[in-house]
Amino acid sequence: MNGTPDMITAGLKMIASLGVVLAMILFLLYGIRRLNSQRMGVAGGKRIQVLESHYMGVKKTISLVRVPGKVLVLGISGDRINLLDTLDEDIVQQETPPGTPTSFGPMLSDRLKKMGSGFKRKEDR
Repeated sequence: MNGTPDMITAGLKMIASLGVVLAMILFLLYGIRRLNSQRMGVAGGKRIQVLESHYMGVKKTISLVRVPGKVLVLGISGDRINLLDTLDEDIVQQETPPGTPTSFGPMLSDRLKKMGSGFKRKEDR
């Protein structure tokens, strides 16, 4: 009969110790997240933002990525990422009025037309 109360107290001590360890882990995670958010600034580390992606084919997409001051047009395939063009953030904001969702298709086609107008056609040579 002496074994039963000892088992109960040992079990309670073990559960209490586990609770203390879990509380310490949660406290440390909270502290790390808080330090990270303070170090990254007010935006919470969201300095890089994917505005939109357009599927082009198997493992091929074109994406608009906003970084501070610029918008990058990236071609992404299965094994590499290529910088296609760099746009000023002001131009992208002017083309899209505030409050309306940005549509990547029309912006891409307009940009490709502008880029293509610089090349000479076969008939023009």
